[in-house]
Amino acid sequence: MHAALIVLLFAILAFGVAVLGPVVFRLFQPCSSSEITREWLEEFTPSSYYPMRRLLSDEDFEFLARQPGFDLSLYRKLKRERLLIFRQYLRRLIVDFNRLYTATRTLISHQEEDHSELAVKLMKLRVRFMFSVLSAECSYLLCCMGVKTIVATAMLARLEEMSTEFVRVAQPETA
Repeated sequence: MHAALIVLLFAILAFGVAVLGPVVFRLFQPCSSSEITREWLEEFTPSSYYPMRRLLSDEDFEFLARQPGFDLSLYRKLKRERLLIFRQYLRRLIVDFNRLYTATRTLISHQEEDHSELAVKLMKLRVRFMFSVLSAECSYLLCCMGVKTIVATAMLARLEEMSTEFVRVAQPETA
């Protein structure tokens, strides 16, 4: 009995590492300063990720199911394509968050005033972002199995917070 429990726990742990490992790797992948260009900073906006909010919402799929001539294969194809699009958005979102985090940390390290409180705030924000991404990844897997839909609200909120902090640090104080 104990051996079966140990094997089950090991299998669950191995599955978790295999599934979440690549995401954790991306979350901790450092961003080089060459990735943070003036053009990227000027063009970046968290609103480019807003389509993630509805990409896998039940509303579109329920609407499709109510249409005359509804075909289950079309439903499956749409869901599969949207899952792939969501995955692409998620990868880009992680990269952009890391860029903003790195840019903000670089800016405060080159300023003379004490930013220790801001540095702690940024670390906490990064941890909250990581947990929201891991939660979304678990939801993604469940969505692939047809169990639930993905909620991207928390990730987007963390991205917006990081963007706000970057803008606040990058803007010179007006007298």
